[in-house]
This record gives sequence, structure tokens and C-alpha cells, in this order.
Amino acid sequence: MKKIIFLAITIFVSFFMVSKVNALSGYTTNTYVGYREGPGTNYKRLGQINEKNTVLDLVSDELYNKEDKDCSGGWYKIRINNAEVYMCGLYVSIGEVTGGEDVSYNTDTFEARINGVNIKVMKSNSYNSSLITTLLPGTNVTIIGDKISGSGCSEGFYKIKYNKNSIGYVCSKFVLKKSEMVDTDTEYAKYLSELGFPESYIPYLTKLHKLHPTWTFKPIITNLHWSEVVNGVTSKTNLINYANDLYRVNDDDSVDGSGWYRAKPEVTAFYLDPRNFLSEKFVFMFESLKYNYGSDNKDTLNKDSEITKKYYNTISSVFSGSFLNTDEYKYMFIGAGFTHNVSPVHLATRAHGEGATNEKYVAVSGTYSELYNGLNLKGYYNFYNIKAFKTAGWPNPVLNGLKYACGSKCGGDEHYYKPWDTREKAIYGGAQIIAEGYIADGQHTQYLQRFNVDPAYNTSATLYTHSYQTNVLAPASEGADAYIAYKEMKLLDEPFLFDIPVFLNMPEVVSLPTNVSKINTIESISINGKKVSNFDKDILEFNVYVNKSDKEYNLNVVLSDSSSKVEGTGKLDLPSDKTIHEIKVTSENGDVRIYKLTIIKVSDTTSISDIISNLSVKVSGSVIYNISPNTNAGTLINSINKYSAGTTVTINESNGVGVGSGSTLKTGQTIKMITPSGESKSFVISIIGDVSGDGEVTILDLLKVQKHLLGSSKLSSEYLISGDTNGDAEVTILDLLRVQKYILKSITF
Repeated sequence: MKKIIFLAITIFVSFFMVSKVNALSGYTTNTYVGYREGPGTNYKRLGQINEKNTVLDLVSDELYNKEDKDCSGGWYKIRINNAEVYMCGLYVSIGEVTGGEDVSYNTDTFEARINGVNIKVMKSNSYNSSLITTLLPGTNVTIIGDKISGSGCSEGFYKIKYNKNSIGYVCSKFVLKKSEMVDTDTEYAKYLSELGFPESYIPYLTKLHKLHPTWTFKPIITNLHWSEVVNGVTSKTNLINYANDLYRVNDDDSVDGSGWYRAKPEVTAFYLDPRNFLSEKFVFMFESLKYNYGSDNKDTLNKDSEITKKYYNTISSVFSGSFLNTDEYKYMFIGAGFTHNVSPVHLATRAHGEGATNEKYVAVSGTYSELYNGLNLKGYYNFYNIKAFKTAGWPNPVLNGLKYACGSKCGGDEHYYKPWDTREKAIYGGAQIIAEGYIADGQHTQYLQRFNVDPAYNTSATLYTHSYQTNVLAPASEGADAYIAYKEMKLLDEPFLFDIPVFLNMPEVVSLPTNVSKINTIESISINGKKVSNFDKDILEFNVYVNKSDKEYNLNVVLSDSSSKVEGTGKLDLPSDKTIHEIKVTSENGDVRIYKLTIIKVSDTTSISDIISNLSVKVSGSVIYNISPNTNAGTLINSINKYSAGTTVTINESNGVGVGSGSTLKTGQTIKMITPSGESKSFVISIIGDVSGDGEVTILDLLKVQKHLLGSSKLSSEYLISGDTNGDAEVTILDLLRVQKYILKSITF
């Protein structure tokens, strides 16, 4: 018992004595945050992270170089692509992304939109010309000129502008002008408003009503605020089968199977907005998916009833050309729908969307060959791919779906007609799951099965969950499939019922993102024509020194992106010796970055960059190099003071002990300069050829270079720079020969 108490105390004490936390996660708090080789702006900039709220892999919570004036508070060490780099702590927050900030999305109005799924954009008005790209349903486009004839599209082509400035040709049947989407009718508008539809829905529904007076539209009054819904849905998994950086989160690898990527939140917001799909082609995502019994007997299926015949004809269109287009299979789907109160057309289109119309697809052919824990899954079926997704240890979605179909033999149960060892049992059992799992729970439209937003059937914990699939385009593509089937069977004037969610405080328009720039950084700042030497675009707060004797001060900047806008340039009002001035940069998409300059008037404005540019030395990151062997500390100090007499220079050993002016400089020592204006920087010294760090070039240095070349003892950092005696950015056999010649006094460094 005493041992247990002692152990508990030890753990308790150890917990509170830990000063550093390893394997931390964090995230960026701004856009375009740079990262460097070391903890300071004097280190090489390796790259940047473009998106705000990007998750970071922190090595620890330790802050490095906390005295750095350019990044007050210090630098975090993070891992990027297995390399350890440094990022200014001003732009890093430790912990999980809170998600408290509303998702931003494009609210541009539109002239026309793409009215189809993955529509081809051609280089000219011909399908024989080069394919430029494919566009997602709802993409905003601008029509250039009139419709023109062309090859492969009997309706003619439109020349369009899309994604801001891209130009191409699209078959006109896949472009819908806004004027073709909306209409007016005072009486019908009043009726819709009384039902509870917001004003922004009404022009689209009025147009559909005029096209199809038999259709009925019913609002689902959620009483949810739009921003709340967007944040809720985008916090879940949302995928897109479209490898375009404009729409996907910038990942190296696809997820959930080949070709699938995480959709950007603003893309999900677009497909979440019901108004974007209140057109004839896409409105069927809101079709009620319950079985329409009408006046038929609900206990017995009547194959001769008008309702059954209509279902039969429509399913014939869905299954056209496939092995399922027989009476046997069509009545299986109708019977499954009748039994479980789900539309047979929905079951048929869902099975078609999951690949079931392809007789060779192993989930419906019964020919699966891979074993599960030694069990043969041959002879099992899964027409709707129920439970067909990756799981830990079992990455094959098809195997997992058939494992579920296998039932108790594979560790499952016997519910829902399982085992699904016949096609009929798989069709009926899957229909029961779809009905009980979605339709009976209020998810009775394709939209609701993807975006579960009806509070009447949910608690706050279940809202936005329980999606049938993660593809954000699924309702649009499946709705379009249903429309095509109904159109081919001339069923579009049947009395369809559409249940359409409405939300509070919606913006007037939500559009897909376009190629607008998010860049809001500055490349350089000049005052009175002289560049600010210590400026770094990653640092938002810094000091700038100006000459006290100047009569006026003019500030100019060079923007990283010419499409951004800047405020705070031009003639400056500097009423005192120390003035805080802000420069505001707004990117094309509206993101704002503010640089705060503390402008200080001094008599000597010499910068450290000015000093170095007037010496024979060179700088790489935090290393100062190109210094000859046997150079005294005093020689270097005098060279600095010759250019800037007021600059304080101190040189120390690596252990911090000061170096006298008569001492020979060595690789590994540090030099610190403080200018009269207060600018301060430290560098590590690298002497040409002195890879041993003793201040001389001897046989020891020759041996160290040789070992480096043989790979038995690699040089690094300032010592690697010392080994590069000819300045070609690498250490080779030529450098070994040069060190040898130096020792033999046949050359000098």
C-alpha cells in the first residue's frame, strides 16, 4: 500500500514539474505565415503556410529566441514534412482549432451558372478541341457574346468566362442564365411567403411553379441561423471528387479512396444552400422519398395500379441497358419500397449511383474473392454499399460492405434479412436500413440524407451528423439523375412533393469560390527612397529608423500581389521622435493584414544590412562567413566601426566568454552588432577552411573535410560553410585539394 501511495505522489509531482509538452498540436492564426531554418528573421525563409487555421505539428511548447525584437515572445519549433523548422509565435496558437469563427464564403452575384455535373470546358466551340477543365454544378460564369454553332453540341456553344479570368467554350444546354431561373407572380409569391419561405427563395420557386403547376413546395422551418448551420456542417467530414486547389483543402494525398479530397468549407457552404438548387434539373434533391401509396391498399402491392405502373416505367429508365432492367429486379425494388415506405425510384437511383447496374461489380455479382479472417465472401451481395467504408485494419470498402452482408457468420447479426446471400434479400434488407436509418428519422430527401439539418428529428448533439455519404455533391448529382429519369419517362408533370429547408439570416447569395487572391503581404517598405533593411513580411510589428535631419518623410511599399489594396502610405506625419504608424493591406478576397511600424528619429540610421554590404563578408541565415584565416577580432571590429563608428561590436566564444581584439577569429564564435538606432543582430562566425573551429587551417581540417567526403563524419552548419572554400555552395574534392594547397602555402584564402 505504501508503494502505491509513493508512486501516486511521484506521478503527481512529475506532472507538475514538466515544463515542456511534447507532440503538441497547434494552428496558424493568420494567412501566409512563413517558416525558417532557425528562430529569427536572419535565418533562411523556407516557405509559408497559406491558410489560416492550418493544423501544425509542434515539437514542444518551448519558445526559442524570446529576445528577438522582430518576433516578440519567440519562435516555435514545428515539423513540416519530417523537417524541424521555426515559426514566429505571434502567428501560432497551441491547441485545437476552435471553429468559433464563422466560415467565410463567396457572396458574389451571378449572371449565369453551370447547369450540370462535371461539365466540360473546351478550348474552342467543338468537342473535338482540347479539354481545358470540367466545372462543378453551380459554377458562376459570364457569357461572352452570342451563342455560336459548333461540333458535338446541337444547341450551340457559349463562350464563357469562369473562375475570374479563365476563358473557354461550353455547350449551351449546360449553362443556365439567372433570368431563366427566376420569375414573378404576386399571388403565388404571397402564398409561398405565408407558408414560410424567405423572400430569396420565392423567385426560383415561382419559376418552377410556372413550369410545373402540379408540383408542391413545402418549407422545413428549421429556425436555425445560417451561420450556425454552415459552421456545424463544415465541422464534419465533407469530401469532393475533384482535384482542384480552388475547391479542395490542399492535401498531398486523397482520402477515403482514390480521388477524394476534403472540400473547402466555402464549397460545402455553397452545396448546403438550398437556393442554389431550386432549378428544374437539381430540385429533385428535395423530393420526398417516402412511398406514394395514394389510394392503394397499404397491405398488398397491386402491380396493376397506376402508381405501381409509374414506378415501373421510371425504374425501367434508371436501369436502361443494365442487367437489372427485367421484371424480376424491377418488382424487387418496387416491392422493397412498398414494404418499407420508401420510394422505389429512390432505391433504384441509389443502387445505380453505387455501381449496382454494372453486373461485373463484385458487390452485386456475388464473385468477390478476397477472404475475411479466412471466410469466403463469395455469394454475398450489397446493392446500396451499406457499411462499405474504410475501418481500422480493413481499408477495403467493398470487403467491409460484404462482411456486413455476411451477417452472423462474419461476426454480425441476422437483422435486415441478413445474410444477404441472394440479390432479393440484399435489395429488401438495404431498403429497410435506408428507411429506418434515414427516411423514418426525418431524412426523407437526398438533401437531408447528406445535410441533416432538421431539428424536429434531432437533438443538438445529432444535428449535422448521420450523413449517408460524405460527398458534398451527392444530392446535386443524385437529384440530376432523378430528373433525367423522370424527363425521359415524361413524368415531370406528376404531382411531386418537395420538402425544402429554410434558415434564418441567410446572405442574398452564396457562390462557389473563384480565383481571387488571398495574399495581403508586403515585399518591401521604403522611406524617402531608402528600403527598410530589417523589414520582413512575416513580422507585423517592428522598428524603423529615420534620419532626424530629414524635413519630410514619404513611405512607399511594394505589394506581394498587385490585386491587394494598401492604406497608410505616402507622406507621413511624425510629430515626435517616436511615432507608431499602421499600414493596412487588404487582399482581393477581403482578408486584412496590419503592419505596425514604430518609427524612430535618430541621427545615424545605419543598419546592420548597410554595414555588411560594405564589408567583404557574406551572410547566410545566422552565419557570417567569407572571413580569411588568421583574421584578428580587432580587424573585423575596426572594419565595422570604419563604416559606422557608433555601432557596438562584441565577439564571444561559443560558451559566452568574451574574445579580445587581438585574438584570432575561429569558426563557431559569435559576433553581435548594435547600431546607434538600436538595431541588434547576432551571427555565428565561419572562417574559410577552419572546419575544426580552432582558428587555424591545418592537417586536422584536411582530415575533417576528407571524413565529410567519405561520409564517416559529416560537417554541418557554420562548419559546412567553412569547408566550402571556393564558394560554390557544396563541399567537394576540390575543397579538399584547396585546403591541402593552403597548408602547403601554394594558395591563400
